[in-house]
Amino acid sequence: MKKSVGILSGLAIAIAVASTAGAWYTGKQLPAELDNAVARSNAELKKALVTTGGSMSIERVSLEQHFFSTTAQYRLKARDINLGEGEVVNFDVGVTDQIEHGPFPWSRVKALKLMPVMAVSNSTLQKDDATAAWFAAAGEQAPISAQTSLGYGGSVASQVRLAPVKLDEADGNSLDFSGMQLEVSGDKEGKASKFHGQADRFVMKLVRDDQPPATFELKGLKVGGNLAATPHDTVYVGNVDLALAETKVTLGPKQQVLLIKGLEQNVLQALDGPDTVGGRVEYKVGDMTWDGRAVGKAQMVVSVTSVNAPALQALSKWYQAHLPEFEAASAAGQPVPQIRMDDAEKAKFQGDLRQLLAARPKVAIENLAFKTANGESRFNLSMAFAAPASFDLPPDQLSKQLITEVKGKLSLSKPMMGDLATLQALLDGQTDAQAIAMQSSQAGEMVGMMALQSGLATVEGNDVVSSLHYADGMVDFNGRKMTVEAFAMLMAAHLAALSPQG
Repeated sequence: MKKSVGILSGLAIAIAVASTAGAWYTGKQLPAELDNAVARSNAELKKALVTTGGSMSIERVSLEQHFFSTTAQYRLKARDINLGEGEVVNFDVGVTDQIEHGPFPWSRVKALKLMPVMAVSNSTLQKDDATAAWFAAAGEQAPISAQTSLGYGGSVASQVRLAPVKLDEADGNSLDFSGMQLEVSGDKEGKASKFHGQADRFVMKLVRDDQPPATFELKGLKVGGNLAATPHDTVYVGNVDLALAETKVTLGPKQQVLLIKGLEQNVLQALDGPDTVGGRVEYKVGDMTWDGRAVGKAQMVVSVTSVNAPALQALSKWYQAHLPEFEAASAAGQPVPQIRMDDAEKAKFQGDLRQLLAARPKVAIENLAFKTANGESRFNLSMAFAAPASFDLPPDQLSKQLITEVKGKLSLSKPMMGDLATLQALLDGQTDAQAIAMQSSQAGEMVGMMALQSGLATVEGNDVVSSLHYADGMVDFNGRKMTVEAFAMLMAAHLAALSPQG
């Protein structure tokens, strides 16, 4: 018995000594680690916000060190961040960071997390004049808080909490947010990260003048991802997934409801060569109803392959340099301006563009589909590009060398169009079931008849189909082969016939 007690006592003393030594070591290392973290954060913020025309930065204001803990004060400043449509954001808020020294911070010990770490950071937004309203809406608790553990090997694990917020304004506008939990882990350089989070509910009610209110309700938000840096600076590979269990929008004089169950966005990006990157984005819309009546389901997949990463980065920098000119034209309602470039800039721009096109990139809408109870319509389109012999060629020759292949197909389901015609009739208040059925059956047949008469499509069973394939200067349109010039004349004639004057 005495032997066991002695062993336990010795173990306790050893842990105490290790904790004291670790705390002293952490205290010595911490200032440099914090300065490095601030520098890295500012570099990442600069890259992330470069297209907004503004800036955001973090500044360490003070550092008060004790043996087992440290208190740091920061300022987060945003200047002239352009959100679009003339909306600019500026703010200056404070953050307090209570840092527990390792190797065994008490907050982790209480949670039975006994792996040693260098430090645990407990950061919260400070209350001041700029954030007082946000604190009030959050029941006077910190609207944003985070706990971050820094491992001795450089690993970082954070738990970020957005507090529940409820706001009711005198004009009828309101906001009810259940709060959100987000967990992030990775290395301290930000070269690899995993994250996942969820929020139960977000409800916003907007009232404008004498118009009926509009209500937006989101339920069951989930977000997750796994990203890794590449040798190409701002290019990351991995996946980012977002899902909403239910989306409900109520609007209009009759307070009609648009309800979507199952809304997803899945993004995947990967290197498909030493210097090229490709990506794929998939959108899904689950069961959709309008005013209590079934509408259908939708899906879209967009992909990009063989994009030269260094060239893309160089062209992005060129765009960022001329962003003020583009924004000024957009604000004035003018078309994209002609950018004046000297010979050196023009040569650099064309060289980067040639490098991008030399990789023969391809853009595709792999599948755009809409499905109702009785049918499904689909559309796909792909375009392949190449570098031309010269950018100074006449437009017709330049386009032929620039675009090497175009392939697309549209398939409209006649039963699907009938379902949509039925929905429209019911929403319009029609009650004669026989008349609605006749109108619906005629809708698809009428589209098929017009397609055949115009030559823009063919009919294959219950589908109205139009296909196009361009390669080597020739066009195959619904099985008819012709030159590009002949195809352009054909489409111009069809469009003229479809115009009101025609």
